[in-house]
Formats: sequence, C-alpha cells, structure tokens
Amino acid sequence: MDTCIICNDDIQNGNKTVELREKGSIGINNASIERGDTIVTRTGQLVHEHCRRSYVNPNVIKGLKRKSTSPAPLATPPTLRSEKQFSFQEDCLFCGNSTIETTAKRRLFDVHAVQTTEFQTTVEQICIERNDEWATEVKGRIEFARDLHAVETIYHSSCSTNFRTGKNVPHLFSPKTDNSQIKRGRPNTNNQHFLKVLDFLEDNDDEQLTIKDLVDRMKVLCGDEAYSQPYMKQKVQEHYGTSILITELNGKENVVTFRQTASTIIHNFYKESKLNKSDEDSKLFLIKTAAALIKTEIKSMPVDKNFYPSNNDILSHEKHIPESLAVFLKVLFSEKDASLKISSIGQAIMQATRPRLVIEPLQIGLAIQMHHMFGSRFLVDTLSNMGFCSSYSEVQKFETSAVISKQE
Repeated sequence: MDTCIICNDDIQNGNKTVELREKGSIGINNASIERGDTIVTRTGQLVHEHCRRSYVNPNVIKGLKRKSTSPAPLATPPTLRSEKQFSFQEDCLFCGNSTIETTAKRRLFDVHAVQTTEFQTTVEQICIERNDEWATEVKGRIEFARDLHAVETIYHSSCSTNFRTGKNVPHLFSPKTDNSQIKRGRPNTNNQHFLKVLDFLEDNDDEQLTIKDLVDRMKVLCGDEAYSQPYMKQKVQEHYGTSILITELNGKENVVTFRQTASTIIHNFYKESKLNKSDEDSKLFLIKTAAALIKTEIKSMPVDKNFYPSNNDILSHEKHIPESLAVFLKVLFSEKDASLKISSIGQAIMQATRPRLVIEPLQIGLAIQMHHMFGSRFLVDTLSNMGFCSSYSEVQKFETSAVISKQE
C-alpha cells in the first residue's frame, strides 16, 4: 500500500493528492531540515496536498520551533470530528474543517482572520462559559497556538456566531450522522427529513427558493409532521448562520440565498496565493476565482419569471449582462464592435448558470425567430441543446401566453 510520506496514511484515502515537481520536492526537503525530521522526497512522488501545504508552511514551522524551545509542553492541536492534521492557516478554528476545500457543493463562505488579541481573550472566556465538548476542542487549539493572531488563524463567520451564541456547529460543517446535534422536542425522523430539505436547498441554489418552498418540500417527505414556516426559518438560520440570507427578493418573501460576497472570494484567493503552488496551479486558481466573481454577480441580477422579456428587453440587450461578464468577454473578442456577440454569448452564459430561473431576452427571441422562419422543432431544440437559444417547449409556452394576453 502506497502511503503519504508526510502523514504515513494511505495515499488513496480520499484526500486530494499532488505529484511533486522539483521545486515542491526541494521545499519539503528544506522544511524537513528546519523541522529536524528525516523526510526526504523525490520528484514525481505523490503526497497529500493538504499535508504538503501544512508541512512547508513557514508559520507552522515557526510555531513548532517555539514549541521545542518552550519550557511548557504543548498538546497536539485537537481536531473536530476529524483525524487529519489541523492547520491554523487553512482550517476553521471552531469547526476544524478546511476553508480552502469548501463543501461538496464547492461553495465558498465568509472566512475571516484573527486580527486582535481581544478576539482570543473573548473566545477563551466563552470556552469557560460553554464548558462543553466543542469548547474543549476550541480551547485545546488556542492553547496549542498560544497566539492566534501570530499564527494567522482563520475561521468561518457562521461557526464563530454559533459558538458565541451557545449553538451547535452549523449544519454545513457538521457531520450529518452526528446524533449529538439533534435537538430535543422533535422526533429524530423529522430531523432527518429536515436534513433532506437542506440537501434540496443546496442542490437547487440556482433557484429563488422560499421558506414556503422548503416547508412544502418537507410536507412531501413527512406530511403533517413538517415544520411550520416560522420554525423552518428558525432552523435554517440556526444551521447556516451568517452563510445564509433570508429576505424579500423580486416581490417574493423569505427567499433563501447563500452569501458568497466578492470579499469572501477575494479573501480566499489571497489566502491561496500565499501557499507554495506551481505556476500552473496558480493560473488555474486565478481563473476559477474570476469565474466565481462573475457567477456571484450573475446570481445577484434581478429576475422576474412572471413575465416574458419584451421587445425593449431584446433591443437593450447590453443591460441584461453584469459588468464583470461584459468586461471579460470584451477582453476575449478582437472585433472593434462586438456588442451584439458579447450580449448573445453573455446571456447564453447567464442562462446556463441559472437555467431554471431566468429566460434571457436574446435566448427566447432567437428561438421564436427560428420557429417562425422554419417551423422546425428539431432546429430549435438542437440550437437550445448547444446553448444558443431557449427550447421549443419554451416557445410553445410563450405563444400560449401571448394568446391569453391578447384575449384579456
């Protein structure tokens, strides 16, 4: 069985691996010397990516050197429901989960760095007040670090909020099989149904789901045992903390949306850029960051599915794509006047990003035009499958709507 030379665990244990290049191998060997270890790596060797980052991190090495020269023994930093090596620069102080490798849905969350000593003092006091298992784990990490600000400790905003207010670990960062998180007063089966509702919410993040939609979904699962709307709203807020926003949007009340602000994405990029990465990895992460920023702006665009786009919407096509996407496409296109192409491709990207929520003007306009010119369902659906226009069924819905509108 091949093992990671750093942690001695199975290299195929599910964690992301990386093949060492010459620079990466030299970095680990130099870190081994600084740590006083006997690890020697070679080019082409596979190691866990998380292990490599933590092992060569200069702040971690400094902390280990302080530990070796300190008269007081330090405990190994405890982790929360995980046996992987904890990193103050990558993992949340409170929940212990990685802030770089986000949830399975690849969604980013508000991550902050410890900036003051007052923060550490406050958290230590809360540990005393909570006096529970979670407090013990957090306190152990603080005692290991000694100075949270010095080791560049980071944390999830929602985890910090829950910890300070006496709540449990947010649902996103807590294993679903952990029965200790189940609150009293409701049957365990209800809690399992609620978790399925949250999975439904995460899987359909491109739609503007409301609290009522979540209650209706739970009714399908457990009938009259479903939560009421006020209680559902309370439970959702408890689980997601500040990572969720419940507000009125486009005339709909209690719309549930995940927070993914530009500052969150930029913070994550800044944190990643400080790691020892190859030029190729850095380039790909930069591209992914730009895509995340554009997607965030797309999802913030107002939407109204009650009405089809008007002729004015089609003519003013440039207004229907966010500025970041327009700038990105302008850089790619070499033509002097490519406004129509930019709008067309931009709206196609927006339609693909939120397929069940938006009907872009140029998408439906082209589909209607092709239908009127050629009357071919095959042609319209072929263009639709390639992302160039709306589907033939959407054209039929539009025509039905137009007939009803004229009759009224």
